[in-house]
This record gives sequence, structure tokens and C-alpha cells, in this order.
Amino acid sequence: MGKPRDETMIRRSRYVIGIVCLLIGSLFLTESWWKDRVATSNSKRVTEAIQLQQPDRGEFDFETVEPLSWDDLLNVRNRFHDLPTIGMITIPDIDLELPILYGLDNENLAVGAGTMRASQQMGRGNYALAGHYTQSPTALFGPLHTIKTGTMIYVTDLTNTYQYRTEALETVPPTRIDVLDETTDATITLITCTFDATERLIVKGELVQTTPYISN
Repeated sequence: MGKPRDETMIRRSRYVIGIVCLLIGSLFLTESWWKDRVATSNSKRVTEAIQLQQPDRGEFDFETVEPLSWDDLLNVRNRFHDLPTIGMITIPDIDLELPILYGLDNENLAVGAGTMRASQQMGRGNYALAGHYTQSPTALFGPLHTIKTGTMIYVTDLTNTYQYRTEALETVPPTRIDVLDETTDATITLITCTFDATERLIVKGELVQTTPYISN
């Protein structure tokens, strides 16, 4: 009498273990999707109630930037109002709207675009921003992989809005730091990783207009 019952218990155990394995596998397969959703939520929270800060220090070493992590995505949700937010970048043609933050801290990049030099200014020289690549066409700098030359890029410090026109797209190795060189004319440089993270996508634009900022 005991043997059939034991076999039934074994079959049930195997079934439960199989379901658990499938769930764990599904979570691993969809991890990037969930990260993108949280990152998008973080960005919207900051831009919808944007509060500019006057940061006195930041991290500008691109080599210290780590892959987007759950720790950064979740920790930053407790300090939205403490982030060194200095502006906003909008590219309507590719549905990109992100806060601009001072420096390349990993928590900054879990929310938006980070400035690559301490002294850079909107509308002057080479205004360089870095952001995480994501598989989502709506999260962080993921949409940059669909941008085309001629696309308009807008950055604002909530006093003025600086309109740049995309002039060049380039894929370069990580060693090409000359893309950050200062320029005489007012330009913008946007940097993110390629799909396999072995190279960098560089988006270059030139300033075409500066107008007073108008809140929506």
C-alpha cells in the first residue's frame, strides 16, 4: 500500500520542482525587461517633478561605470530629490526624455544621462553626455540606436533650451576618447554602448538655436 503513495509523492515533487525551475528560468530571461521598466519609471519620476541641484562634486571617470544593476535601480528610488539633477535632455523623434545629472555615478546613470566633464556647459564647447544602453527602445539611452542624422536634440537647464541638430553617427572602440575633445563651436556628444558592449555609439550634433525655456 505504501509504494503507490510514495510514487505519487515523487511525481508531485518532480512537478513542483519543474514549475520552480521554469519560473526561475523565466525570471532570468526577462531580467533585462524588468530592469528597463524600472529604469523608465525612475526617469519619469525625476523629469515629472524635476528639481535642479547645485552639485559641488561628482565622479567623471568613465572607467568606473558599471553595468546597470538592481542595487542602483532600487537604491536611487529612495533619493530622487537628492540627485545632482542639472537639466533635461529630450529627443522627440525617438521618444527620449531623461534628466541630466552631474557626473557619471552609477546611481546617476540608473536614472538618466550623466555629464562627462566637471566644467562643461550647455550651449558652449563640446557638451558630452553618457548613458546606459538598454534593449528597450524607451529606456535610458537605448533609443539612441534608432536616431538618424538631422534629428533634433534639446537640452535645457530650465532657464534656456539649447537645440542641436544631429550631424554624425559613429561606432568607435572604447579607446577613442578624442570624441570628448573640446570644440570651438557649440556641439553635443552623446555616448552609449553598442548591443554587445564592446564598442561605443557616438552621436554628434551642432547647436542651431538657443531659446528661453518654456515649461509644459
